[in-house]
Amino acid sequence: MNIRKLKPGAFVELECRHFVAEGLGLSYFADDSEKEKFKPHVFFIWGVLPGERFIARIAKVKSKVAHGILAWRDELPVDISGDFAHETWALRNLAADRAKPECDNYLRCGGCRMQHMSYQQTLVYKQEWLRAQLARNKVEVPAMDFRSLPKEARVHYRNHVQVHINKFGTYGFYEPMSYRTRAFPEHGCLIFDEKPLRQSFPAFPVEVRAARIRQNTDGNAVFTVLNSKEEQRVSARYSIQWPETRKIDIDFPVTNFFQANLRAIPFWLSTISAFFEKAAINSPRVLELFSGFGFISRMQSLVRPMQVLALDILTKDQVEKVRFSEKGTDIESAFINHYRTVDLFLPQRVSEAIQEEILIFNPQILLINPPRAGLHPEMWEKLRAKALQNFSGPIIYSSCDAATMARDLAIFASAGYSIREMQAFDFFPWTHHYETVTYLEKQG
Repeated sequence: MNIRKLKPGAFVELECRHFVAEGLGLSYFADDSEKEKFKPHVFFIWGVLPGERFIARIAKVKSKVAHGILAWRDELPVDISGDFAHETWALRNLAADRAKPECDNYLRCGGCRMQHMSYQQTLVYKQEWLRAQLARNKVEVPAMDFRSLPKEARVHYRNHVQVHINKFGTYGFYEPMSYRTRAFPEHGCLIFDEKPLRQSFPAFPVEVRAARIRQNTDGNAVFTVLNSKEEQRVSARYSIQWPETRKIDIDFPVTNFFQANLRAIPFWLSTISAFFEKAAINSPRVLELFSGFGFISRMQSLVRPMQVLALDILTKDQVEKVRFSEKGTDIESAFINHYRTVDLFLPQRVSEAIQEEILIFNPQILLINPPRAGLHPEMWEKLRAKALQNFSGPIIYSSCDAATMARDLAIFASAGYSIREMQAFDFFPWTHHYETVTYLEKQG
Protein backbone atom coordinates (compact mmCIF):
# COMPACT_ATOMS: atom_id res chain seq x y z
CA MET A 1 0.00 0.00 0.00
CA ASN A 2 1.25 3.47 -0.87
CA ILE A 3 1.56 5.51 2.36
CA ARG A 4 1.63 9.27 1.79
CA LYS A 5 3.81 11.51 3.95
CA LEU A 6 1.92 14.49 5.32
CA LYS A 7 3.15 17.92 4.28
CA PRO A 8 2.98 21.33 5.98
CA GLY A 9 -0.35 22.98 5.28
CA ALA A 10 -2.32 19.73 5.31
CA PHE A 11 -5.48 19.49 7.42
CA VAL A 12 -6.05 16.29 9.43
CA GLU A 13 -8.65 15.16 11.94
CA LEU A 14 -7.07 14.12 15.23
CA GLU A 15 -7.86 13.26 18.82
CA CYS A 16 -5.85 14.62 21.75
CA ARG A 17 -4.84 11.98 24.30
CA HIS A 18 -2.46 13.87 26.61
CA PHE A 19 -1.30 17.40 27.40
CA VAL A 20 2.49 17.34 27.49
CA ALA A 21 5.16 19.47 29.14
CA GLU A 22 5.72 21.79 26.18
CA GLY A 23 2.11 22.97 26.48
CA LEU A 24 1.04 20.91 23.45
CA GLY A 25 -1.61 18.27 22.92
CA LEU A 26 -0.19 14.83 22.15
CA SER A 27 -2.58 13.62 19.47
CA TYR A 28 -3.27 10.73 17.10
CA PHE A 29 -5.51 10.13 14.09
CA ALA A 30 -9.16 10.25 15.14
CA ASP A 31 -9.88 7.55 12.55
CA ASP A 32 -7.55 4.56 12.94
CA SER A 33 -7.87 3.77 9.24
CA GLU A 34 -5.90 6.94 8.48
CA LYS A 35 -2.82 5.22 9.89
CA GLU A 36 -2.86 2.99 6.83
CA LYS A 37 -2.81 5.98 4.48
CA PHE A 38 -0.54 8.59 6.07
CA LYS A 39 2.50 9.03 8.24
CA PRO A 40 3.71 10.14 10.72
CA HIS A 41 1.17 8.93 13.27
CA VAL A 42 2.13 11.12 16.27
CA PHE A 43 1.22 14.82 16.46
CA PHE A 44 1.97 17.68 18.86
CA ILE A 45 -0.73 20.32 18.48
CA TRP A 46 -1.15 23.85 19.86
CA GLY A 47 -4.48 24.80 21.42
CA VAL A 48 -6.11 21.44 22.23
CA LEU A 49 -6.91 19.52 25.41
CA PRO A 50 -7.18 15.81 26.25
CA GLY A 51 -10.39 14.20 24.98
CA GLU A 52 -10.99 16.73 22.21
CA ARG A 53 -11.48 15.72 18.58
CA PHE A 54 -10.52 18.43 16.11
CA ILE A 55 -9.05 19.50 12.79
CA ALA A 56 -5.39 20.55 12.87
CA ARG A 57 -3.30 22.40 10.32
CA ILE A 58 0.12 20.76 10.03
CA ALA A 59 3.05 23.19 10.33
CA LYS A 60 6.14 20.98 10.56
CA VAL A 61 6.78 17.35 9.64
CA LYS A 62 9.69 15.26 10.84
CA SER A 63 10.45 11.61 10.29
CA LYS A 64 8.32 10.26 13.15
CA VAL A 65 6.27 13.20 14.44
CA ALA A 66 4.45 16.25 13.13
CA HIS A 67 3.64 19.58 14.77
CA GLY A 68 0.58 21.65 14.09
CA ILE A 69 -2.03 24.11 15.29
CA LEU A 70 -5.73 23.80 16.01
CA ALA A 71 -7.39 25.03 12.81
CA TRP A 72 -9.72 27.99 12.61
CA ARG A 73 -13.06 27.16 11.03
CA ASP A 74 -12.75 29.94 8.46
CA GLU A 75 -9.47 28.52 7.09
CA LEU A 76 -10.76 25.00 6.41
CA PRO A 77 -11.01 23.82 2.79
CA VAL A 78 -14.54 23.29 1.47
CA ASP A 79 -14.21 19.50 1.47
CA ILE A 80 -13.95 19.42 5.29
CA SER A 81 -17.37 19.68 6.84
CA GLY A 82 -19.41 18.34 9.72
CA ASP A 83 -20.61 19.64 13.04
CA PHE A 84 -18.28 21.75 15.15
CA ALA A 85 -18.75 22.51 18.83
CA HIS A 86 -16.94 25.86 18.77
CA GLU A 87 -17.85 28.99 16.83
CA THR A 88 -14.24 29.88 16.02
CA TRP A 89 -12.09 26.76 16.06
CA ALA A 90 -12.50 23.41 14.31
CA LEU A 91 -13.36 21.45 17.44
CA ARG A 92 -15.76 18.51 17.21
CA ASN A 93 -16.21 18.48 20.99
CA LEU A 94 -15.00 20.57 23.94
CA ALA A 95 -13.05 19.37 26.98
CA ALA A 96 -14.53 20.28 30.35
CA ASP A 97 -11.36 22.25 31.17
CA ARG A 98 -11.58 24.50 28.09
CA ALA A 99 -11.93 28.21 28.82
CA LYS A 100 -12.28 31.28 26.64
CA PRO A 101 -8.88 32.94 26.02
CA GLU A 102 -8.54 36.48 27.30
CA CYS A 103 -6.40 37.49 24.33
CA ASP A 104 -7.78 37.99 20.81
CA ASN A 105 -4.42 36.89 19.41
CA TYR A 106 -4.48 33.43 20.98
CA LEU A 107 -3.27 30.86 18.41
CA ARG A 108 -2.39 33.76 16.11
CA CYS A 109 0.59 34.68 18.28
CA GLY A 110 3.30 32.47 19.77
CA GLY A 111 3.49 34.34 23.07
CA CYS A 112 1.16 32.15 25.19
CA ARG A 113 0.28 28.48 24.84
CA MET A 114 -2.13 27.87 27.71
CA GLN A 115 -4.88 30.48 27.52
CA HIS A 116 -7.45 27.88 26.45
CA MET A 117 -7.88 26.72 30.07
CA SER A 118 -8.37 28.32 33.48
CA TYR A 119 -5.38 29.65 35.38
CA GLN A 120 -5.83 27.03 38.11
CA GLN A 121 -5.82 24.28 35.49
CA THR A 122 -2.49 25.54 34.12
CA LEU A 123 -1.04 25.01 37.60
CA VAL A 124 -2.44 21.47 37.73
CA TYR A 125 -0.65 20.60 34.49
CA LYS A 126 2.60 22.26 35.57
CA GLN A 127 2.62 20.28 38.80
CA GLU A 128 1.94 17.07 36.86
CA TRP A 129 4.82 17.78 34.49
CA LEU A 130 7.17 18.58 37.37
CA ARG A 131 6.30 15.36 39.21
CA ALA A 132 6.64 13.36 35.98
CA GLN A 133 10.15 14.71 35.34
CA LEU A 134 11.19 13.92 38.90
CA ALA A 135 9.74 10.40 38.70
CA ARG A 136 11.41 9.78 35.33
CA ASN A 137 14.77 10.51 36.96
CA LYS A 138 13.85 8.58 40.13
CA VAL A 139 14.11 11.72 42.26
CA GLU A 140 12.19 11.65 45.54
CA VAL A 141 10.81 14.91 46.94
CA PRO A 142 9.44 14.74 50.51
CA ALA A 143 7.88 18.22 50.42
CA MET A 144 6.93 20.38 47.45
CA ASP A 145 4.73 23.45 47.14
CA PHE A 146 3.64 25.20 43.94
CA ARG A 147 3.11 28.91 44.51
CA SER A 148 0.54 30.64 42.33
CA LEU A 149 0.29 34.36 41.64
CA PRO A 150 -2.55 36.66 42.71
CA LYS A 151 -4.97 37.59 39.92
CA GLU A 152 -3.52 41.05 39.34
CA ALA A 153 -0.04 39.56 38.87
CA ARG A 154 -1.04 37.12 36.11
CA VAL A 155 -1.08 39.78 33.40
CA HIS A 156 1.57 42.28 32.30
CA TYR A 157 4.10 40.39 34.39
CA ARG A 158 7.02 40.54 31.96
CA ASN A 159 9.48 43.42 32.20
CA HIS A 160 11.49 42.30 29.19
CA VAL A 161 10.62 40.95 25.74
CA GLN A 162 12.30 40.36 22.42
CA VAL A 163 9.99 41.48 19.64
CA HIS A 164 10.06 40.97 15.90
CA ILE A 165 9.53 43.67 13.32
CA ASN A 166 8.27 42.96 9.81
CA LYS A 167 9.14 44.91 6.66
CA PHE A 168 6.23 47.28 7.29
CA GLY A 169 7.60 48.24 10.72
CA THR A 170 4.95 46.28 12.64
CA TYR A 171 6.00 45.15 16.13
CA GLY A 172 4.86 41.84 17.60
CA PHE A 173 5.69 38.20 18.29
CA TYR A 174 6.10 35.42 15.76
CA GLU A 175 3.01 33.43 14.91
CA PRO A 176 3.10 29.82 16.19
CA MET A 177 5.62 27.70 14.29
CA SER A 178 6.38 30.38 11.73
CA TYR A 179 8.56 33.43 11.12
CA ARG A 180 5.64 35.75 10.38
CA THR A 181 5.27 38.67 12.77
CA ARG A 182 1.86 38.99 14.38
CA ALA A 183 1.04 42.52 15.51
CA PHE A 184 0.13 43.04 19.15
CA PRO A 185 -3.67 42.89 19.62
CA GLU A 186 -5.67 46.10 19.79
CA HIS A 187 -6.47 45.51 23.48
CA GLY A 188 -2.76 45.12 24.26
CA CYS A 189 -0.53 42.16 25.04
CA LEU A 190 -1.58 40.35 28.23
CA ILE A 191 1.91 39.32 29.36
CA PHE A 192 3.82 42.53 28.50
CA ASP A 193 2.24 45.96 28.93
CA GLU A 194 3.28 47.35 25.54
CA LYS A 195 0.15 49.37 24.71
CA PRO A 196 1.28 52.57 26.52
CA LEU A 197 4.60 52.29 24.66
CA ARG A 198 3.27 52.04 21.10
CA GLN A 199 3.69 55.71 20.34
CA SER A 200 7.32 55.36 21.40
CA PHE A 201 8.19 52.37 19.22
CA PRO A 202 11.31 53.46 17.29
CA ALA A 203 11.19 53.43 13.49
CA PHE A 204 14.27 51.27 13.03
CA PRO A 205 15.86 50.88 9.56
CA VAL A 206 14.08 48.29 7.42
CA GLU A 207 16.91 45.77 7.83
CA VAL A 208 16.30 45.63 11.60
CA ARG A 209 13.94 42.72 12.24
CA ALA A 210 14.32 42.15 16.01
CA ALA A 211 14.48 44.45 19.02
CA ARG A 212 14.73 44.19 22.78
CA ILE A 213 12.37 46.12 25.05
CA ARG A 214 13.09 46.47 28.75
CA GLN A 215 10.48 48.31 30.75
CA ASN A 216 11.98 50.13 33.71
CA THR A 217 10.17 50.08 37.02
CA ASP A 218 9.23 53.75 36.54
CA GLY A 219 7.30 52.83 33.37
CA ASN A 220 9.83 54.18 30.88
CA ALA A 221 11.11 51.72 28.30
CA VAL A 222 14.49 51.07 26.74
CA PHE A 223 14.48 50.00 23.07
CA THR A 224 17.58 48.48 21.51
CA VAL A 225 18.40 46.57 18.33
CA LEU A 226 18.82 42.95 19.38
CA ASN A 227 22.46 41.80 19.59
CA SER A 228 23.83 45.11 18.31
CA LYS A 229 27.04 46.71 19.55
CA GLU A 230 25.03 49.68 20.81
CA GLU A 231 23.23 47.41 23.28
CA GLN A 232 26.42 47.03 25.29
CA ARG A 233 26.27 50.73 26.21
CA VAL A 234 22.62 50.90 27.28
CA SER A 235 21.35 50.29 30.82
CA ALA A 236 17.98 49.59 32.39
CA ARG A 237 16.77 50.05 35.97
CA TYR A 238 14.63 47.65 37.98
CA SER A 239 13.44 48.15 41.55
CA ILE A 240 12.97 45.17 43.85
CA GLN A 241 10.88 45.44 47.03
CA TRP A 242 12.95 43.05 49.13
CA PRO A 243 13.49 42.62 52.01
CA GLU A 244 9.97 43.78 52.84
CA THR A 245 10.93 47.15 54.27
CA ARG A 246 13.48 48.06 51.58
CA LYS A 247 13.44 48.96 47.89
CA ILE A 248 16.63 48.16 46.01
CA ASP A 249 17.33 49.81 42.65
CA ILE A 250 19.49 47.90 40.19
CA ASP A 251 21.04 49.51 37.11
CA PHE A 252 22.46 46.99 34.65
CA PRO A 253 23.30 46.60 30.94
CA VAL A 254 20.19 45.60 28.98
CA THR A 255 22.02 42.58 27.56
CA ASN A 256 22.50 41.04 31.02
CA PHE A 257 20.09 38.36 32.16
CA PHE A 258 17.44 39.38 34.69
CA GLN A 259 14.40 37.45 35.88
CA ALA A 260 11.45 38.41 33.68
CA ASN A 261 8.81 38.59 36.43
CA LEU A 262 9.60 41.32 38.96
CA ARG A 263 6.40 40.63 40.92
CA ALA A 264 7.44 37.05 41.67
CA ILE A 265 11.05 37.83 42.58
CA PRO A 266 10.36 38.75 46.26
CA PHE A 267 8.70 35.34 46.86
CA TRP A 268 11.64 33.61 45.16
CA LEU A 269 14.24 35.56 47.16
CA SER A 270 12.38 34.86 50.41
CA THR A 271 12.43 31.12 49.70
CA ILE A 272 16.16 31.19 48.99
CA SER A 273 16.64 33.17 52.20
CA ALA A 274 14.66 30.55 54.14
CA PHE A 275 16.93 27.85 52.72
CA PHE A 276 19.99 29.79 53.90
CA GLU A 277 18.37 29.90 57.34
CA LYS A 278 17.79 26.16 57.16
CA ALA A 279 21.52 25.67 56.56
CA ALA A 280 22.16 27.39 59.93
CA ILE A 281 25.70 28.53 59.09
CA ASN A 282 26.86 31.92 60.36
CA SER A 283 28.63 34.05 57.72
CA PRO A 284 28.77 31.12 55.27
CA ARG A 285 31.30 30.76 52.49
CA VAL A 286 29.15 30.47 49.36
CA LEU A 287 30.26 29.20 45.95
CA GLU A 288 27.83 30.73 43.45
CA LEU A 289 27.74 29.00 40.05
CA PHE A 290 26.03 30.76 37.12
CA SER A 291 26.03 33.89 39.25
CA GLY A 292 25.40 36.42 36.49
CA PHE A 293 26.21 39.77 38.05
CA GLY A 294 25.53 38.32 41.49
CA PHE A 295 21.87 39.22 41.89
CA ILE A 296 21.00 36.36 44.26
CA SER A 297 24.04 36.55 46.53
CA ARG A 298 24.10 40.36 46.61
CA MET A 299 20.43 40.49 47.58
CA GLN A 300 20.89 37.75 50.18
CA SER A 301 23.84 39.63 51.65
CA LEU A 302 21.40 42.40 52.60
CA VAL A 303 19.94 40.13 55.30
CA ARG A 304 22.98 38.06 56.33
CA PRO A 305 26.76 38.36 56.09
CA MET A 306 28.38 35.92 53.68
CA GLN A 307 31.57 35.40 51.76
CA VAL A 308 31.04 34.67 48.07
CA LEU A 309 33.16 33.21 45.30
CA ALA A 310 31.20 33.56 42.05
CA LEU A 311 31.67 32.01 38.60
CA ASP A 312 29.94 32.76 35.30
CA ILE A 313 30.56 33.70 31.68
CA LEU A 314 30.17 37.49 32.05
CA THR A 315 33.31 39.57 31.80
CA LYS A 316 34.40 41.61 34.79
CA ASP A 317 33.67 44.74 32.77
CA GLN A 318 30.03 43.63 32.37
CA VAL A 319 29.75 42.93 36.08
CA GLU A 320 31.34 46.24 37.07
CA LYS A 321 28.68 48.15 35.13
CA VAL A 322 25.96 46.89 37.48
CA ARG A 323 24.96 49.25 40.29
CA PHE A 324 22.91 48.40 43.38
CA SER A 325 21.52 51.38 45.26
CA GLU A 326 18.95 52.35 47.87
CA LYS A 327 17.37 55.80 48.05
CA GLY A 328 20.02 57.10 45.67
CA THR A 329 22.97 55.77 47.67
CA ASP A 330 25.17 53.03 46.25
CA ILE A 331 25.25 49.75 48.16
CA GLU A 332 28.88 48.84 48.53
CA SER A 333 29.85 45.28 47.65
CA ALA A 334 33.05 43.32 47.30
CA PHE A 335 31.38 40.98 44.79
CA ILE A 336 33.52 42.09 41.84
CA ASN A 337 36.69 41.20 43.76
CA HIS A 338 35.50 37.62 44.12
CA TYR A 339 34.00 37.13 40.68
CA ARG A 340 35.74 34.89 38.12
CA THR A 341 34.91 34.66 34.41
CA VAL A 342 34.45 30.98 33.56
CA ASP A 343 32.39 29.24 30.88
CA LEU A 344 30.61 26.65 33.02
CA PHE A 345 29.33 24.76 29.97
CA LEU A 346 32.85 23.81 28.92
CA PRO A 347 34.64 21.75 31.60
CA GLN A 348 37.95 22.19 29.79
CA ARG A 349 37.72 25.95 30.43
CA VAL A 350 37.90 25.46 34.20
CA SER A 351 41.59 25.99 34.83
CA GLU A 352 43.69 24.39 37.52
CA ALA A 353 44.04 27.83 39.09
CA ILE A 354 40.26 28.18 39.43
CA GLN A 355 39.98 24.69 40.87
CA GLU A 356 42.72 25.45 43.38
CA GLU A 357 41.05 28.73 44.36
CA ILE A 358 37.74 26.96 45.04
CA LEU A 359 39.54 24.27 47.03
CA ILE A 360 41.27 26.89 49.20
CA PHE A 361 38.03 28.89 49.55
CA ASN A 362 36.46 25.70 50.97
CA PRO A 363 32.78 26.60 50.36
CA GLN A 364 30.15 25.69 52.94
CA ILE A 365 27.09 26.25 50.70
CA LEU A 366 26.73 25.71 46.96
CA LEU A 367 24.33 28.15 45.24
CA ILE A 368 23.45 27.22 41.64
CA ASN A 369 21.14 29.12 39.26
CA PRO A 370 21.83 27.75 35.76
CA PRO A 371 20.06 28.61 32.50
CA ARG A 372 17.69 26.07 30.97
CA ALA A 373 20.52 23.75 29.94
CA GLY A 374 21.23 23.10 33.62
CA LEU A 375 24.54 22.21 35.21
CA HIS A 376 26.72 20.30 32.76
CA PRO A 377 27.15 16.76 34.23
CA GLU A 378 30.80 16.68 33.18
CA MET A 379 31.33 20.02 34.89
CA TRP A 380 29.91 18.66 38.15
CA GLU A 381 32.18 15.62 37.98
CA LYS A 382 35.22 17.77 37.26
CA LEU A 383 34.51 20.10 40.19
CA ARG A 384 33.86 17.16 42.53
CA ALA A 385 37.15 15.54 41.56
CA LYS A 386 39.22 18.44 42.89
CA ALA A 387 37.64 21.81 43.69
CA LEU A 388 34.74 20.30 45.66
CA GLN A 389 36.45 17.16 46.91
CA ASN A 390 35.99 18.30 50.53
CA PHE A 391 32.54 19.83 50.07
CA SER A 392 29.67 18.26 52.01
CA GLY A 393 27.48 21.28 52.70
CA PRO A 394 23.95 22.02 51.50
CA ILE A 395 23.07 22.87 47.90
CA ILE A 396 20.52 25.53 46.92
CA TYR A 397 19.53 24.95 43.31
CA SER A 398 17.24 27.28 41.33
CA SER A 399 16.01 26.22 37.90
CA CYS A 400 13.66 27.31 35.10
CA ASP A 401 13.67 23.93 33.33
CA ALA A 402 12.21 20.87 35.05
CA ALA A 403 13.85 18.33 32.73
CA THR A 404 17.44 19.47 33.27
CA MET A 405 16.73 20.17 36.93
CA ALA A 406 15.52 16.59 37.48
CA ARG A 407 18.61 15.29 35.68
CA ASP A 408 20.88 17.40 37.90
CA LEU A 409 19.05 16.44 41.10
CA ALA A 410 19.56 12.79 40.17
CA ILE A 411 23.28 13.48 39.75
CA PHE A 412 23.39 15.11 43.19
CA ALA A 413 21.55 12.09 44.62
CA SER A 414 24.23 9.79 43.22
CA ALA A 415 26.75 11.89 45.18
CA GLY A 416 24.87 11.22 48.42
CA TYR A 417 22.51 14.22 48.48
CA SER A 418 18.81 14.12 49.25
CA ILE A 419 16.12 16.74 48.73
CA ARG A 420 14.81 18.32 51.91
CA GLU A 421 12.41 20.81 50.33
CA MET A 422 11.31 22.10 46.93
CA GLN A 423 9.34 25.25 46.09
CA ALA A 424 7.91 25.92 42.63
CA PHE A 425 6.80 29.35 41.40
CA ASP A 426 4.52 30.26 38.51
CA PHE A 427 6.92 32.87 37.15
CA PHE A 428 5.43 32.64 33.66
CA PRO A 429 1.59 32.50 33.68
CA TRP A 430 -0.17 31.18 30.55
CA THR A 431 3.02 29.48 29.35
CA HIS A 432 4.42 26.02 30.07
CA HIS A 433 7.40 27.48 31.96
CA TYR A 434 7.89 27.81 35.74
CA GLU A 435 10.70 28.25 38.28
CA THR A 436 11.78 25.94 41.10
CA VAL A 437 14.14 26.25 44.06
CA THR A 438 15.40 23.10 45.78
CA TYR A 439 17.26 22.61 49.04
CA LEU A 440 19.50 19.53 49.30
CA GLU A 441 21.64 18.13 52.11
CA LYS A 442 24.26 15.41 52.20
CA GLN A 443 22.93 12.22 53.72
CA GLY A 444 24.54 11.09 56.95
